[in-house]
Amino acid sequence: MNDTLKTAQDDLAFLRGLAEGGGDRGGLGAAGGALYGAAGVLYGFQTLVYFLQERSVVSLGGLGNLVLAWTPTLIFLVLMTIVIVIDRKTPQRGVTNRAINAAFSAVGVANLALIIVFALAAARHKDFHYWLFHPAVVFILQGAVWQVVFVLRRRAWMLAIALGWLVSGVAMGLLIERADLYLLIASIGLFGFMAIPGFYMMRQALR
Repeated sequence: MNDTLKTAQDDLAFLRGLAEGGGDRGGLGAAGGALYGAAGVLYGFQTLVYFLQERSVVSLGGLGNLVLAWTPTLIFLVLMTIVIVIDRKTPQRGVTNRAINAAFSAVGVANLALIIVFALAAARHKDFHYWLFHPAVVFILQGAVWQVVFVLRRRAWMLAIALGWLVSGVAMGLLIERADLYLLIASIGLFGFMAIPGFYMMRQALR
């Protein structure tokens, strides 16, 4: 009887593992977590340098600013291509993992659409402030997707990340007239709510 009960419990645990996809990983897997963390480092460094330039600590000049504007995105696109190839060979297991990946993918697509909207608005009205709302909205969307992750995983640190994204996004939206504070908040948010969680999820997935 005890053996039968233990076998049933083991079967239930196995089925639960298939559904949830495991622990605190968040669902992005090792490659996805690494990409998320790398994006946080790349864009966090970019906004930090812009902040220092706004405070007259550094001066990049025209060419330096052009390089800084495009280099993080080019590096990120290369890394994203590598991750896509890796993920095709090692598909995510579990309903929860697939749901989380779908949520992050949906936000990524929405971000591309928002780039078009805000870029055209800024160009049409010849006002860069329109473009500055774009990162703020992206932060808020990240907060929304992390809220989904929290609901699926029920980990307190995931709720903290969601709230961090949301608060940072709102603060940036209110501070578009203060470029230095805007950039500082963006940099802290990217390092704290993207780089750290991304590499943490990578580490958890590798265990």
